[in-house]
Amino acid sequence: MPDVDAFIDAAGAPALFDDVMRIVKPQARVSIIAVYKQDVPVSLGQIMSKEVQIRGASGYTHEDFARVVGHLSSRHASLAGLVTQVYKLDEIGAAFDKAIGAQGTVKVLIDLS
Repeated sequence: MPDVDAFIDAAGAPALFDDVMRIVKPQARVSIIAVYKQDVPVSLGQIMSKEVQIRGASGYTHEDFARVVGHLSSRHASLAGLVTQVYKLDEIGAAFDKAIGAQGTVKVLIDLS
């Protein structure tokens, strides 16, 4: 079984976290940069007994967001391919269900017009 000193989770697969906790050494560092769309159960006892350090990171700064907004404002990028579903306001429950399910979705929008 591997003895891992550091692990970076970029996958966002809930089943992965149990495996990570089995392979990390005591006092290992785990960085989570993935976006999880559902809660992941963790064993606080296992984290405590192994003295594992877990850190989350968004990975984006305010400057990054400003650059993206500037790029999108310049109309050099087409966003049409990113929007996979559009729902009316009265369908907001279905829109959230679709987004949370993350099956065949990239961006789910609510049309407020």
